Amino acid sequence: MSTPPALPASRLRPYRPGTSDPDWAVESIRARGVVLTRWHERLGELTDLRGNDPESRALLETLQFGARPARHRAGPPAALLERLREALRRQIDLIVEYGQLDLRGIEFYRALEADLVATPQADEEDPIGVLLERVCDQVHAFYEQAVGAPLGSSWPGITWKVVPTRLHPYQAGDPDLAPYTAAGSVALGEQQADVDVHIYAQHFGPEAYLSLPAILTHEVFAHVPAQPRRDHEPSIFTEGFLDWAAFTFFEASCRHLLRGAEGPALHHGRRLHDLRKGHPKFLRLGRTDEGDGLTPARRAGHQLAEAVVTWWERHNPELDGTAIRLRLAGLAARLNVHDGGLEMSAKDEFVTALSPRRPAMERALTHYFRDPTVGLDALLAASGVTTRGSR
Repeated sequence: MSTPPALPASRLRPYRPGTSDPDWAVESIRARGVVLTRWHERLGELTDLRGNDPESRALLETLQFGARPARHRAGPPAALLERLREALRRQIDLIVEYGQLDLRGIEFYRALEADLVATPQADEEDPIGVLLERVCDQVHAFYEQAVGAPLGSSWPGITWKVVPTRLHPYQAGDPDLAPYTAAGSVALGEQQADVDVHIYAQHFGPEAYLSLPAILTHEVFAHVPAQPRRDHEPSIFTEGFLDWAAFTFFEASCRHLLRGAEGPALHHGRRLHDLRKGHPKFLRLGRTDEGDGLTPARRAGHQLAEAVVTWWERHNPELDGTAIRLRLAGLAARLNVHDGGLEMSAKDEFVTALSPRRPAMERALTHYFRDPTVGLDALLAASGVTTRGSR
C-alpha cells in the first residue's frame, strides 16, 4: 500500500493572516500571554496556593495594569512586552522587600523574576498560536485514527486570530465565571476554517490562559472538520454530543498541550466546562439568542453519552471508563466528518436515538464497541437515520 502524500503545511499548521496596522489591544494580550507562558509551570502555586495572599494579588494586578497601552501610543506595540516585564520586576522587588514572606516565598517570587529575564524561547512569539497548533496536531491524529484513513484534503486549512472584546465573553455577571475571560468560535468555509479566540481586553490572567487548551480543543474537535461545510446552529449534536467528545479528548490529551502545567490546565478546563454546561444564564459570546438553547443541548448530549458509557461499563468490564469514553468520542468524530449525505439534523436524530435500551441500537453499539473500525451503517439504521453511504 503506497504512502499517502503529506498534507500541505497550511493544513497542518494554523495560519494567522498578517495586518498592516498595529493593534495595541492584541499586542497587550500577546504580552500577557508571553509572561503567562514563561510562568506556566508556577501558575498553580501562584493562583491556588498563594492566590489569597496580598503579594500574589498585587503581582497579578500588575500583570493586567502593566500591559495596558500608553495613552499616547508611543513606540511600536511590541514594546508593551518589555514594559510589562519591567513593571513585573519592579513589583517583585517590592514584594520581596516589604511582603510577609518566608524563605520559600522569597525564592518563589525570585524564580518568577528569573523566568521573566530568561533567554526567549522559540514559541514565545505567538503563545496562543503555538497552543492552537498543538491542539490541531492532537485532534487531527485522533480523527485519522478514528476514521481509519488519512483525512487528506478533507481536513481544512485553518486561519486564526485573537479578537479583543470590550465585554466579558460570557456576560454572566457570575463571580465563578469572572476570571474565565477567553472563548472561541469557528466560521466554516468549503476548504478552510477560521478560528477566532475571543479575549476580554481588560483582563487576561492565569485562569483564562489555563482554560485555553480546553476551549481550543472544543473548537477544533467539534467544529473545524465538521461536515457539511457550513456554519451550524447549536444543537444536541454540535454542542451536546460533540462537546462531550471534545472534552473527553481534552482530558486525555491535556498533558501534550501545556507540559509542566497539565494539572492546573486540566483543573481550569474542567471548571469552565462545568460552568458552561450547567450555568442557567450562560450566554455564548454575548449572543443572547443562543443562551436559552445552548445549555439544554449540552446537558442532553452529555447525559445520553454518559448513559452509553455507564451501560458498557456495567456489561463489559474489559474496558475501563477512559477507554470507553475515547471509543465513543471516536464515534462522534466519525459522525462529524461523515460525508455520505448526512445533514446536521440527521446527526441530531442519531444522538437522540443513542440509547442501548433500544434493542437495535444495543446490538449496533455492542458491535461498534467490540470493533470500532466497523462501518456506520448498522448504527445509522438503528437510529432510523438514512444516508447515501457510510464512512
